[in-house]
Amino acid sequence: MDRQDLERLRTPGFRLARRGYDRREVDRFLTRLVDWLETDAAREIGHLAVTRKLELVGKSTTHILLAAEQEAEEMLRQVEADIAELHAEAQAAAREIRRAADEYAEHVREGAEREARDTREEATADASQTIEEGLRRRAQIDDEVKELEARRVRLSPDGQAPVASSSQGTLT
Repeated sequence: MDRQDLERLRTPGFRLARRGYDRREVDRFLTRLVDWLETDAAREIGHLAVTRKLELVGKSTTHILLAAEQEAEEMLRQVEADIAELHAEAQAAAREIRRAADEYAEHVREGAEREARDTREEATADASQTIEEGLRRRAQIDDEVKELEARRVRLSPDGQAPVASSSQGTLT
């Protein structure tokens, strides 16, 4: 509103009518309206406009916050579902790894037992063979000793075996 519009409100120039409003009351109202428009209207209307805008912003913000909260809740549900799925997959993978490790351990244990058994059997066979070889050589040595004793007896002048000297460890 400019100054001219305000002046028209001060002196409106209504026609007089018999059954209309009281002219003095209308004039007082228009005077107060003009005074208000000249002094406080801009501030009050600005305040009302700001208040209205803030209400609209508040409604818009509320809507945005509600939408964000719903989206966050949906994201949280999705993340929880993803976590549950990953947890189940990890447990299944862990069970599979454990099963494979148990199978491998059993395979290694069986191999070790088989190798130990084979080694024991081989060692037993080697020991038996060594014992048999020792017994055969002992028998050969015993035979040689008997033959040497018999030869000595035959070669001795009186036909008796000489007595072994205990201090020298030789036969005389």
